[in-house]
Amino acid sequence: MLFKEIIGNNSLKKQLIEAVRNNRISHAQLFSGKSGSAKLALALAYAQFLNCENRSAVDSCGICSSCLKFNNLSHPDLHLVIPVLKTKEVQKPVSDHFIGQWRNFIINNYYGSLNGWIDSFGTENKSGQQGAIYKDEANNIHKKLSLKNYEAEYRVVLIWMPERMNLEVSNKLLKLFEEPPKGTIFLLVTENATRLLPTIISRLQTIKIADFTSEDIVNHFGDKVLSLEKAKQLRNLTNADLGKITQILEDKEGELDLFTDFSVWMRLTYKMDVQGISKWVDNLSLRGRKQQNLFLSYAIKMVRECLIYNFASNTLLKTNENEFAFLTKFSPFIHEENSVMITEKLEESIRAINRNANAKILFFELSLQMVKFLRLKRKFAIK
Repeated sequence: MLFKEIIGNNSLKKQLIEAVRNNRISHAQLFSGKSGSAKLALALAYAQFLNCENRSAVDSCGICSSCLKFNNLSHPDLHLVIPVLKTKEVQKPVSDHFIGQWRNFIINNYYGSLNGWIDSFGTENKSGQQGAIYKDEANNIHKKLSLKNYEAEYRVVLIWMPERMNLEVSNKLLKLFEEPPKGTIFLLVTENATRLLPTIISRLQTIKIADFTSEDIVNHFGDKVLSLEKAKQLRNLTNADLGKITQILEDKEGELDLFTDFSVWMRLTYKMDVQGISKWVDNLSLRGRKQQNLFLSYAIKMVRECLIYNFASNTLLKTNENEFAFLTKFSPFIHEENSVMITEKLEESIRAINRNANAKILFFELSLQMVKFLRLKRKFAIK
């Protein structure tokens, strides 16, 4: 991965490059950012730049032996640690058991999420595991680091989602984070640093990764694929998660008119138009599970926007012109008495869809619930 291949975070790229060029390399660093941010891509570009045999002032060369190996995540001095599952075949799992599968997952989408990685196991994950870094991993890391570097100046141990380390692993790695062997660099890539032990955080140099802007997203996909207005909509819907946006566009879900679906649904439920609701449900139930989940996520987003409109500054809103016009009329029906119930019901529906619930029954029952929720009276006046 080259720095120039990563959109956004330009000042941070310069900071990372200058640190290497000036030999100010911290032995343990934490790349912290939201799901779908550039945290993993930047950590990999940094690791590649560290060991490039012919780096320039601004990037790796991309063609030397080291760069080619880093590019496909197969460099012998790049040790990858990832959350894994206990399967029928592997009861004491470590990253090495699944690293080929993870390489394919990440190379296809460097902004892929932990949930996406766990979902890739499919039927192998019958027990619904969330992925973890188990105690045998710590022993494996100690064993690897007892050996000399194969060929690179810097041996890189990259831990993806270190918040999934259990307490035993965390404690076993504390000393290594503080005093790693000579020529060893730890790069931890997290989306929830608060779940790491304070004793670990204190041993790491934290690097904050900024969210992608709408302009970044357009630059990534190209303006022929994505307009700035559509990029803004997708950014707001996914919380700037480039991995989710990539998946939406690949599945052509970005072509959906979620605003129209939602506004029509709210009008039908408020009027208690059972015949209209039935037709709306029939239409939505014919779509795929991903599209149904996307609609429900959009509905949650619109409920939150209503609360912001009612109780906070409008400058915090993440809406386009049509959505804002709709909020001015719809927001009085979303208040402190029903907002939590609506959100919980929508989140429950997402979980049910993921468990292959009957979509027609689910959305019809959800619509009837919305009829009741929208008619709940608020206790206090809204601005």
